[in-house]
Amino acid sequence: MIFINSNLNELEISLTLLHETAHFLNSDCDKYIANHFQNDIIEFQANQYMISEVMKMLDQKYDFTPDTNYQQIIDSLNLPYHLDGVIIDEFNDIISDKFDVIPSCESDYFYE
Repeated sequence: MIFINSNLNELEISLTLLHETAHFLNSDCDKYIANHFQNDIIEFQANQYMISEVMKMLDQKYDFTPDTNYQQIIDSLNLPYHLDGVIIDEFNDIISDKFDVIPSCESDYFYE
């Protein structure tokens, strides 16, 4: 069962559902978390899944090109700053796959 804050907007609800879906798909409920570091990894993996799925949907809707401004995506999603690099990496992967190019911008973010 998933409980979602009713004060969240539509985007926040969608992001939350994707994040929690990742926990389900990864069988995180069955994992024993012995320390904070393990929890951080599980949360990061759920965030990666959420961002990957959102970026695929946004690409289908807006048809990303190498000229697409990923900063607008970052601003629109309004996720915590430490996830910006995940968004950039996912964007670069989509562009690389679609156009068979090497991204001109690699993220320099440290994933927490």
